Amino acid sequence: MIQISASKNNKCKYIKSLALKKNRQKYGEYIIEGIKNVTEALKSDKTVTAIYISDTFFNTKNFEYPDSIPVYRLTDSVFDSISLTKTPQGILASVNIDFNTGIKPDSERCYIYCDGINDPGNLGTIIRTADAAGFGGVMMSEECVDLYSPKVIRSTMGSIFHIDTETDVPCDRLRELKEQGFQILGGALEESSVDFREFDYTRPTVIIVGNEANGMSKAVRDMCQFVKIPILGKAESLNAGVAASILMYEAVRQRT
Repeated sequence: MIQISASKNNKCKYIKSLALKKNRQKYGEYIIEGIKNVTEALKSDKTVTAIYISDTFFNTKNFEYPDSIPVYRLTDSVFDSISLTKTPQGILASVNIDFNTGIKPDSERCYIYCDGINDPGNLGTIIRTADAAGFGGVMMSEECVDLYSPKVIRSTMGSIFHIDTETDVPCDRLRELKEQGFQILGGALEESSVDFREFDYTRPTVIIVGNEANGMSKAVRDMCQFVKIPILGKAESLNAGVAASILMYEAVRQRT
């Protein structure tokens, strides 16, 4: 275990730099915070490159530190200076971005495609729900918020380590999946829209979640079959993460 007592230490500067997407892309690493995220990452097939803990965490938490990964012990004030959360738990880690990962669709599974989701909380919720619902993976268009942003990672509550994800997936990929027999399903108030409970999710399905403000892009809409979720009160619409969750769990209901 290596002690760090100054925030000007190069390791501290490096961790801080990973708050920016350009640096995550440059160095191929991202940051995870909290006991749950670090524990789940260590149990997964992801490559954790280093662990950083505060003095208080070391003295008060019974945590099993792996021998194969460098562990840096920081004074509380130094740890607070590199943490991106308001109330840090005293542990964070750096994890390799696997740029070579890609989803290989299985016709027995359902999938989610995020078309320009901008809110980190929504993307994290969608990933977490897709994991809970047993979906095969989450695909994201180039216009989506960065998968590896700290807010997205926190919102997944560890699910990012349990479900396949793929970023920068072009619309053409959906077209290929459609040709392979997948039905492309989007939520929208169209003349052709049917109640979401009347759709057959037992077939190979990709559920589209559109941008919070503008919905699905035209290219994606042109490939979709449409369903609608009834709104019985005075709300104009549903949150993107909530709408996606409703559709995913209707698929679960029908498939079980």
